[in-house]
Amino acid sequence: MRIFRKIMVSLALLASVEVSAQPAVVDMGLSVKWASCNLGAEAPEGFGDFYAWAETSVKENYQADTYVFCGEGPYGFTKYNAGFKLNLLAEPEDDVVQAKLGEGWRMPTFVEMNELVQQCDWEKAEMNGVSGYKVTSRTTGASIFLPAAGYMEGGELCYPGTAGRYWTATRHPYHPNCAMNLFFSEEFHYAYFSRRYRGFPIRPVRQ
Repeated sequence: MRIFRKIMVSLALLASVEVSAQPAVVDMGLSVKWASCNLGAEAPEGFGDFYAWAETSVKENYQADTYVFCGEGPYGFTKYNAGFKLNLLAEPEDDVVQAKLGEGWRMPTFVEMNELVQQCDWEKAEMNGVSGYKVTSRTTGASIFLPAAGYMEGGELCYPGTAGRYWTATRHPYHPNCAMNLFFSEEFHYAYFSRRYRGFPIRPVRQ
């Protein structure tokens, strides 16, 4: 009877998880496959939803004192607050892609994001009136469109149409208050880092 109850509880919990529609998968010939659109978007040019690093819900105000892991602890954080730490990734329960899309999908790591920068050709492009970059694999010729969605600072959407910042699952190795991200503007594109509390879109990946 106890086993039966545990099974029923587990099934109820699974049924309560809201799984979003699955995006198309694009094989770029890299270490992971990329989603065709941002998390929360219905089309490649859609901005999708904005998340602070390692948070799993959208909100109205993205600043330090609304960040879920801001509080008493080393460096002013309650989690991911170790000092020097290489390859520190957001844990599965803090990966919004896994929460929204289900098993197999996740946030890209810094190394995987850097593959887009180093192993693909970038071309400024426009899709249905939305500015961004067409990123084309030098291996397979497949491409994805990354809209210049801007980012959320406080309650304001900054630089939509001119810049893009996309989170990875990797925290900065030296600065616990920052995490690694893709950054592009009309002039350049590279892997960079930013304050964890800012709201960025996310482009999911899977094996």
